[in-house]
Amino acid sequence: MAKEQLRILLVDDHEVVRDGVKALINGSDGLIVVAEAGSVREAIDQAMRTKPDVVVMDVRLADGSGIEATREIRARLEKTQVLMLTSFADDEALFASIPG
Repeated sequence: MAKEQLRILLVDDHEVVRDGVKALINGSDGLIVVAEAGSVREAIDQAMRTKPDVVVMDVRLADGSGIEATREIRARLEKTQVLMLTSFADDEALFASIPG
């Protein structure tokens, strides 16, 4: 019997970052990237299409905030969890991403 895999949507506006994270995820047992997105709109669309278990979300995207995308996705897909990803040391953005 095949082991169930955790289905992941990967969101980052830099393709090279997505490729690296995707390689790490897909190289791990029990995890699989089912879709990728590079923008807020694409993230929301891909989440609605694939209904992932987890979204790995960049905090800052070229067309807006990953926080905005997260709020929209969580409003529509309550069971989907989101892991925020950032290379910025910005406390304000970090705390804004945590539901209150």
